[in-house]
Order: sequence, then C-alpha cells, then structure tokens
Amino acid sequence: MRFFLLLMIAAAVIGFAALCVAQQPTFRNAPASSAALKNPYAHTASAEAEGKKLYGQNCAMCHGNNLQGMGPAPALDSASVHNAKAGELFWFITNGKPDSGMPSWNSLPKNQRWEIVSFLQESKGTKSAAK
Repeated sequence: MRFFLLLMIAAAVIGFAALCVAQQPTFRNAPASSAALKNPYAHTASAEAEGKKLYGQNCAMCHGNNLQGMGPAPALDSASVHNAKAGELFWFITNGKPDSGMPSWNSLPKNQRWEIVSFLQESKGTKSAAK
C-alpha cells in the first residue's frame, strides 16, 4: 500500500512537471503566432543604433536610459526580455498593455518597432545608455 501511494505521488509530480514545461508562457501573453515573426533587421548594427536612438526618444522616459526601469515601468534588462522571442517583443511594443500603463506604439513605423527590438535584444546585460 505504501509503495502504491509513493508511486502515485511520483506520477503526480512528474505529470505536473511535464504540464509546466509544456505550457511555456509567451512574453506578456503575446499570441503564440507572434513567436514565429522574424526580425528583418536582426544583428544589423545600423538597426541596433537606430533602435537605441528610438528607445531614447520613446521608451527611456519610463524604462530608464539604462533599461533599469523607473517607477511602475519594469526594467528591460531582465531575464523575461532577454528570453523573449523577437516577434513577441515586436507584438508587445505594437499592442502595449494600456491598463498597465504601457501604450501601444503601433503609430511608429514597423521598421522602427523592429529597430527597437534589435536594440533590446543586442543590449542583453550591457546596460547600454540610450542617447
């Protein structure tokens, strides 16, 4: 009886762990389809430089010059941003989450939103000042 109980507990733990792994959440609840979007400017120095400039003009006022976050705006030099797929970041920048204070930036041209994504992805752990 004791062996059977231990076996059931082990099966439940393994099942729960598999369920947790299978349900990897997307960045900020972006639709799963957004993960398939590819950044047409990925690993392009000019796009990263332009993204840094755009970040300074549009994002730094809330997220800080060094991606550190300010007040209720979260830091963008974080594991959740670093682990996000480019398409998820693009989706979130485009749609925002107005109820949390993050505006939609769909008024920025598509290429500029991708350039900001390029800057964020290449700034992983660098704390690069946006100027």
